[in-house]
Amino acid sequence: MQKTTLYILYWPLLIGVIGIVYFYALIFGLPFISVPILAVIFIWPYYTLKAINTDDKPLSLLTFSLVLLAISLMGQKMILLSEKHGVWDTWAMWNMHAKYLMDGDNWSVLFKNTEAAHTDYPLLLPANIGFFSKLSGNMVISSYAFHLIITILIPVLIFVQTQSNNILFAAIGLFWLSTNDYFLGIAAYQLADNLTGFLLLCAMVCMDNVATDKRYIIFATAILGLCMWTKNEGILIAALFVLFYYKPLLQKEHIRYSIAGIGLPLITLLVFKICYAPNNDIVAGQSSDTLHKLLSLQRYDIVFTALKKLVLDNYYTLICLVALHLLIRIITKRMPDKRVLFVLALCACYCIVYVITPQDLNWHLFTSQNRLLHQLIPATTYALIMVYADTINFRFRTAFASNP
Repeated sequence: MQKTTLYILYWPLLIGVIGIVYFYALIFGLPFISVPILAVIFIWPYYTLKAINTDDKPLSLLTFSLVLLAISLMGQKMILLSEKHGVWDTWAMWNMHAKYLMDGDNWSVLFKNTEAAHTDYPLLLPANIGFFSKLSGNMVISSYAFHLIITILIPVLIFVQTQSNNILFAAIGLFWLSTNDYFLGIAAYQLADNLTGFLLLCAMVCMDNVATDKRYIIFATAILGLCMWTKNEGILIAALFVLFYYKPLLQKEHIRYSIAGIGLPLITLLVFKICYAPNNDIVAGQSSDTLHKLLSLQRYDIVFTALKKLVLDNYYTLICLVALHLLIRIITKRMPDKRVLFVLALCACYCIVYVITPQDLNWHLFTSQNRLLHQLIPATTYALIMVYADTINFRFRTAFASNP
C-alpha cells in the first residue's frame, strides 16, 4: 500500500470518530469543545500504529500531475452539477437531521418524527454535517465541502492504489470517474450514498493489503462498522463483506483485530437503534405476503428491467467489462475475481430488498435504485482495474516465460 493511500484511509476513520463522539456528546450533554478533543484521542491510536507496512516511494511527477488535473475537473463539474441545498432528500432528511443534532438541548426530538423523515437512518453523515456546520457557522458550505472531499477521494484512492499495477488502466479509471456526469451528478446530490460507496471502496482496498500487514484488518472492520453507522443498507454491506472475507477476518489469530475495528461503531449503532431510532419502514412493513412477493416472478421482472435500463443507459462500459471478465474466467475454468463477485452479490441483495418492499415497487425503484447502484460504482471500478491489470500482467509473464 502506498503511504498516500494510508493517509486517505485516515479520512473515513476521522469522520467516523467525529460522528460517534458527537453522538455520545449529545447523549451525555458534553460541551461542543469536547468533540474535537475526544476525536483526536480516539483517532490517535490508528495514526500511531507502529511500523505499519507501506510503500514509502513518493508519487512521481506524472502521477501527481494526473491527480491534480482530475481534482480540477471534478471541482469544476461539481460546481456546475450541484444545487445550493442539494436535492429534496438532502434538505428534507440528511441536513434536517443535522440541524436537529446541532441543538444540544432538543436533538432527541428528531426521533419523534416517524412520518417520511426516515429518522431510523444512522447518524454518521448528519453528525459530521452538524459538527462542521457549528465549527464553520455555515451549513451550506460545510455540507458542500464535505461531499466534495468524499467525491474527490474516490477516484484519487483508486488511482493511487492501482497505478503501480497498471498506470494506463489507473489513469483511465481516474478520468472516467472524474468526468462522468451521471456519477458526479449523484455525488452532487449531497446524500449518504456517495459516502457509503467511498467506505465500501476503502474496506476493499484494506482487505487487498492484509497480506502485507494483518493490522489492515483493523482499518477494514472499522470502516465496515462506519458503513453500518452511515446507512441501513450498510448493515447488509458489512454482513455480506464478512461472508466473502471470512477467512482473514474470522481466523483465530485475526479475530482480535476484527473486534478492535468494528467494536465501537457496532456498539454505537446498537445504542442508536435500541434507544432512539424508530422502526425501519421496510422491516416493519413485512407481513404474511412477504413470501408471496418472493415467489412473484412479475416483481423480479420489474426490478430486473429497471436495473437493466439504468445500467445500460449510464454504466454500459462497466457492465461490458464485468461480462467480459466473467466470460474469460468461464473459458479458462477459473473462479471469477472475489471483488467482482462481491459487487454482483450485493447488487442481487439490493434487488431482493426491492422485491419484498412494502412500498409501491415502481415508486421505490424510481426514487432510490440509481443511488443504490451509485454505492457500487467505486468498488466496481477499482475491482475491474485490478482484475484487468492482473490479466495483462499474467499474459505478459506467460508470453515471456514461454519464449526461450
